[in-house]
Amino acid sequence: MDTPSPPSGGPPIPYQPVAWATDPELTGRLRRATQALLDSLPTVMEDGLGFSDALHGGAQHVCDAAELDYAWAPMIEAEAVRAVTREAGHGELALFTPELSRAVERIESLPLDYQQRLVQRVADRYADPGPRPLRSVVATAVSPARDTTRPRHPAGPNVLTFTPRPQGPPPRSPGR
Repeated sequence: MDTPSPPSGGPPIPYQPVAWATDPELTGRLRRATQALLDSLPTVMEDGLGFSDALHGGAQHVCDAAELDYAWAPMIEAEAVRAVTREAGHGELALFTPELSRAVERIESLPLDYQQRLVQRVADRYADPGPRPLRSVVATAVSPARDTTRPRHPAGPNVLTFTPRPQGPPPRSPGR
């Protein structure tokens, strides 16, 4: 399946089933969009929003920035949730299982500053796609001994500010 690359300022890449699995350029764009979402979440959480609330609407925002159709947003959001639950020590959970919901609920039950540090750690690790052992890292992610002299997030193009959208379907731009 060929996925067209939009010229700068061109239309977003349309949703095409399984194109993400067969097109390395699209896969790279989806990964970079997920990275941008993960990089942005700790900043959004500074407004007092927990992980799930901060996540809401962010994937549509990064789709705009990456010139991807909004139909890719659920995949980007699911990848972010997968990465955070894995880092929290819940292993590789399938998307449509009660275990994933329970894992997200457990993350939501953590104090907000712990959630922020966990998400920041995931963003930092996601930037380095090397192999990671399956192990619980919650204690490390939320440890007060964590190096607090390091900036919370690198100043760079991946940190995007956004306001989570209210529940409901995302607004659609004409032609999407």
